[in-house]
Amino acid sequence: METVAVAALKEGQILGEDIIVGDKVAIKKGATVDHLVRKKLEAFRLVTVQVMEEEDYATTYYEKIRASKGYRQFISDYRVMLGAYKVSVDQFIFSKVAIRLEDLKRIANKLVPDSLDGKTLFAYLNQMTPEESDMSYCHGLNVALICRIMARWYRLAPYESDILVCCGFLYDIGKFILPNDIVWKPDKLSKMEYDLIKTHAFHGYHLLSKFKFSIDDHILNATLQHHERCDGSGYPQGLKADEIDPYAKIIAIADVYEAMTSARTYRKPMCPYQAVGILQSDSFLKYDTYYISTFLRNVVDEMIGNRVRLSNGMEGEVLMNNKNDLSRPVIQCEKQVIDLLQHRYLNIVSII
Repeated sequence: METVAVAALKEGQILGEDIIVGDKVAIKKGATVDHLVRKKLEAFRLVTVQVMEEEDYATTYYEKIRASKGYRQFISDYRVMLGAYKVSVDQFIFSKVAIRLEDLKRIANKLVPDSLDGKTLFAYLNQMTPEESDMSYCHGLNVALICRIMARWYRLAPYESDILVCCGFLYDIGKFILPNDIVWKPDKLSKMEYDLIKTHAFHGYHLLSKFKFSIDDHILNATLQHHERCDGSGYPQGLKADEIDPYAKIIAIADVYEAMTSARTYRKPMCPYQAVGILQSDSFLKYDTYYISTFLRNVVDEMIGNRVRLSNGMEGEVLMNNKNDLSRPVIQCEKQVIDLLQHRYLNIVSII
């Protein structure tokens, strides 16, 4: 709701609270402001009143997000910052103009100030669908913003956080020189296409290494190694565990999670709990145990209190998480408490 001066009220606005005079309700909540209501408010000598806003009419979590002032401001800022990021990338790729890391840090700080938490950022990103021509840029920007949140979860020092954010902006830069219709092909890639995609790590490393004097080694390593996996199943070098730069290990997680939970022009975003389940199943093999466990624990902790829909159509509120399976929390459905760890036939299909 919004506090509005009585003198500034507009006809058609809806009062968001009862107007009480003495011990009686003089005007009920939900009354529509008209000439008569304004006269009554002025007679009661009220200076301000609460009026309903768009988000007050929303019923689901994401409806409230989309209607919120914070989201609308984020979208406005995001478009401006995306434009700035695109200019930096395009000048680097096509004109060989060095990317100013300070500019990238300012973009991330603008969109993810200290006051914005992970739950809210992930909700914002979940509701956005990039234009087809912008998908590579949005993916890089989104991963960088997620890195701002992850840096807090890993308790990184400010300079380490800045390095991680820059890794997020630059790690996939090799894809910008590949055909967009292959990079974002909705169907399964052929072997030849997949082999081409796999070259982006080398391409990105080669592009950035020309400016090595101004690029931190961790950023170069993240660019080259973000598809490496701790069990040696990744590419391009098949590195294992301690052979992989720690920043590359973090970027690998952010890259996959963003790809699964953000919308694309050809598909809807995956439910965060489904993404958590997939990452969790690979966690002890492909990802660094500390980084993946810390990430997943924080993601699900910030979803406690959300309303969800189950695969049987029931709806309820997330009460608590199960440490043994973070994708299967305990749900309060009306008067029934459902522990998804004990009801394996049920799954969370969406946050509502």
